[in-house]
Amino acid sequence: MKKKILLIAALLTLGTACTTAKPKVSEPTAKINMVSNENNDIARFANQSVLGTVWVRDSGEYRALTHQAYNSGKSYLKEIVKDPINKDKKLAVVLDLDETVLDNSAFAAWQAVNHKLYSSKDWARWVNAKEATEVPGSVDFIKTAKELGFEVFYVSNRSAELTVPTIENLKKIGAPFADEDHVLGKTTTSNKAPRLKSIEDKGYTIVLLGGDNLDDFDSVVHHKLNIDRRNHVEDMKDNYGTKFIVLPNPEYGGFDSGIVEGYYQLSTGEKVETRKKVINPWDGK
Repeated sequence: MKKKILLIAALLTLGTACTTAKPKVSEPTAKINMVSNENNDIARFANQSVLGTVWVRDSGEYRALTHQAYNSGKSYLKEIVKDPINKDKKLAVVLDLDETVLDNSAFAAWQAVNHKLYSSKDWARWVNAKEATEVPGSVDFIKTAKELGFEVFYVSNRSAELTVPTIENLKKIGAPFADEDHVLGKTTTSNKAPRLKSIEDKGYTIVLLGGDNLDDFDSVVHHKLNIDRRNHVEDMKDNYGTKFIVLPNPEYGGFDSGIVEGYYQLSTGEKVETRKKVINPWDGK
């Protein structure tokens, strides 16, 4: 009888040990590690943008370059109006909005310090807050264009659903042409070619385009790799500083997705490593 009692006790102890040990290798533990790694990758990804955001928000060089771009634009427009060939034409200037007229670096800073990846929901909250400031030199340029007789259109890849707060933000910084006739947001495609054509279809001749992304100037490079984008710049180099004015933006843009084919299908960690590879570092020897 005593042996049976000892055997039952031993079996109960073994069963308890097995029950206790099971959670140590359970699936939830693996999931926690996966979440932890993903959070770490997101933090690394966000931290890579910090220096660019510091440059935009704090440096004198950023402001110098935006003024330089818009000064060259004003000089070009003054030459255009002097040319007799343009007499009696409806002349138009087309500008991108984000990082061209509206400075969203405060939103980029919020993403960086809070380790936030881009989300349309967060972006909509930012747009509706109407706290974007003026890209230095942009409003003065637009006012000059208006005084010279040019019509200015804003062709943006902000969703058309955000047109109302966008117009209100433009009015807040004092930008002319802040109305639904001149603010053309994205509807079905981020390719700007159809919207540029809609302006031309109204009888306008577009003489100058301003933007921070090569896609703002020519749809040929839309969703293309950086090698194609660099080659296109070489082909069009005589237009920069005249018909095309480029604003500096180290925070985001086609240059990032242009690193490698299928960039947006990569995990956050893979994007971090891909960015490291593409800069082709010195081997230290």
